[in-house]
Amino acid sequence: MRAGAFHAVIGTAFLGVVVLAPAAQASATGAQTVSSHCAAGPFRGTFSMTYQAAGPTEYHPSIVTMGGGPYIGDSGTFAMDVYYVDAAGAANSVYSGDFTGTAGTKLSVHLPAGVTVPQDRLSYTSVSFDGGAGPCTASAEIR
Repeated sequence: MRAGAFHAVIGTAFLGVVVLAPAAQASATGAQTVSSHCAAGPFRGTFSMTYQAAGPTEYHPSIVTMGGGPYIGDSGTFAMDVYYVDAAGAANSVYSGDFTGTAGTKLSVHLPAGVTVPQDRLSYTSVSFDGGAGPCTASAEIR
């Protein structure tokens, strides 16, 4: 029992190092990451988005990685929207995409270089997950 517990602690410590390494790399390149999740019953969706400055006034969301489950068969869909709120309070979408047939897997989407949001406005990434039984939506602020 003690040997098993020792291995679990060592494995957990090693996993923590692996999880922290990408964040350290991202900050060295000026990139930042935000993430969010949602749940509906046993279904859970999660995403993370990496972005960086695109000049002095804009951010470029570059990669969004999404995952969810459990899905029923091949019914998984992700609907992603990157948007900002203008001075009048209106949401302005700068990128959206629907991805289907993603049963129980992770999907990474590389956004085109021209996709940017203003640094001086509230900006968000939102991903809606639908697994066939209970949809949910997760959102994160780009700050």
